[in-house]
Amino acid sequence: MIQFVVGAAAGYVFGTKAGRKRYHQLKDGYGKVVNSPVTKKAVSAARKTVASKLDPEPRMKEIKDVGRGRRRSTDRIYEPDQD
Repeated sequence: MIQFVVGAAAGYVFGTKAGRKRYHQLKDGYGKVVNSPVTKKAVSAARKTVASKLDPEPRMKEIKDVGRGRRRSTDRIYEPDQD
């Protein structure tokens, strides 16, 4: 919500000072940046990082293919889940 208010205020100020044409140029540029795949990927990575830092118990997944060695059916090996 704060991002919207800041964007609207900046758009209004720049739009009134530079004119309607420049306002639409700024608005279109902002839209391209917000909707770009690079920005979406960065936002997703940041959200995952913050969520993993706030999560008291990290999500773990069981490793199915361990490879060598004999394991009992009750033994389980886990590693952090990346998703």
